[in-house]
Amino acid sequence: MGREISVAGLEDEKSRLDQLKDDKGRLSRLVADARKSGGDVDRCVSELREVSQEIKRLQKLIKKQVNGGQAEKKWAPPNLVPPPAILDMSLDTAITVVPCTGEMRAVAEEYVSQHPGSSIWHRPLISSFIEKTYGHKTLYLCAVAVSGELTGILPLVQLNSRLFGNFLVSMPFFNYGGVLADNAEIAHELIAAADRWREEQGARHLELRFLQDNRLEVPQRTDKVTFWLPLPDQSNVLWDSFKPKLRAQIRRGDRELSELVIGGSELLDEFYRVFSVNMRDLGTPVYSRTFFHNLLKHLEGHAWLVVARIDGRAAGCAFLTGYRGRMEIPWASTLRKHSHTSINMIMYWKILEFAVEQGFEVFDFGRCTENAGTYRFKQQWGAQPIGLYWDYVLPAGEKLSALNPDNPKFRFLIAAWQRLPVWVANLLGPKIVRVLP
Repeated sequence: MGREISVAGLEDEKSRLDQLKDDKGRLSRLVADARKSGGDVDRCVSELREVSQEIKRLQKLIKKQVNGGQAEKKWAPPNLVPPPAILDMSLDTAITVVPCTGEMRAVAEEYVSQHPGSSIWHRPLISSFIEKTYGHKTLYLCAVAVSGELTGILPLVQLNSRLFGNFLVSMPFFNYGGVLADNAEIAHELIAAADRWREEQGARHLELRFLQDNRLEVPQRTDKVTFWLPLPDQSNVLWDSFKPKLRAQIRRGDRELSELVIGGSELLDEFYRVFSVNMRDLGTPVYSRTFFHNLLKHLEGHAWLVVARIDGRAAGCAFLTGYRGRMEIPWASTLRKHSHTSINMIMYWKILEFAVEQGFEVFDFGRCTENAGTYRFKQQWGAQPIGLYWDYVLPAGEKLSALNPDNPKFRFLIAAWQRLPVWVANLLGPKIVRVLP
C-alpha cells in the first residue's frame, strides 16, 4: 500500500518527480550512446527501469494526494475592472486650465495620489525626469476651480525629431498617461488646452494613453493589452493557484538559479548588461544607462531593480515600480543563451513573492500585443488581459500615423539592428529611443 504524504511534503515530492524525469532523460541518452559504442547497456537499462518505476509510483501518490484535497477550493484571481480616469463628479463652478508650476506641483502630486484612475506615470515628477534626462519640452496642465481646488491634470511631452516627426504624448516611454479629471467636461477642457499647445508647437498629433475607453470620439488604437494579476495575502496561496505545468517550469528555473537580488542603483551595471544585450537581440533600440539611473533616483522608494544570477553571473533582470497598491514590471529581460534554464520563470515567481510580501494588491505584467508570445507568457500566470485605449487628437483631415514596430517598413531595420555588435547598439540606441514614444 502506498504511503500518504502531508501537504507540506507534497511540494518536495513534486520536486523529486521533476528531478527523476531529468534523470530519465539523461539515462535514455546514455542507453543510446552505449548501444552505439558497445558499452554496458544492461547497467544503464537497469537504472532507467528503476527510475521509470519510481516516477510512476510518485505520480500515483501525488495524484491521490491532490484528488483527496479537492474539498478545499483553491484561491482563484478575481476579475478586475480598471478604475475610471474620468470621474462623474458634479462641479458648480467654472474651471481654468493653467500650467502646473511652483507650489502647484505639490498639489498636483496630492491630486494624483487620490485619483482612482492614476498611475505612477501621471506624477509631476515624471515630467521632471523626462525634462532632465532628455531635454524634451513638457507641459503639465492643471484644471483649477474658482476655489483653487484642483479638478484635473494632463501631463504632456513633445517628441520632435527629423527621423520620426513632431508629436505630443501623454505619456511617452511608459504604458499609462492621459487625462485624470473629476468629470467629462473638465477632461474636454484639458484636452482642448493640450490641442492648442499642439498647434503652437507645430506637432502633428496628440496621443493620450488610457486604460479605459473614454469615448472621446477621436481616432483610437486598441491593438495592445496589459495583464493584471490580483494578489492574495500570502504567496503560498498564489502558488497553489498555479497549474502543475507552471509550477514545474518554476522549479526547473529554481534548480539553475544561484541567486536573485532585489535592490537599487547598486545593481544597475548588472541590470544594464543583461537588458542591453536582450534589446539588441530583439532588434529594439535600448534606453541609456542614465535613463534608468535618473528614473531610480526620481522614483526613490517606489522602484527596484532585480538581478537573477546563474553561476554567479547575471542572466536575467527586471525594473519594478510600485504605487497605490499596484506593482508594475515595465522592463524585464533574460539572456537568450539561458533560455533553456527557465530562468525567466523563477525570476517572475520571486518577483511575485516580493510583491505579496510588500503588500501590493495587483501585479501589472506590462503591455504586449494580443496573442503574441509575451501575451501567452503573461496569461499562464492567471493574469487578466486589460485592454489599452490610445486616443489621438489630430488636425482636421489628418490620418493616424503608423509609428510602431509592427509596421512592415520597420521589419528590415529591426533585422539589421539585431546584427549590430552590442557596443554599437548601446551607442546608437539611446539617441534613437529618446524620440520614440
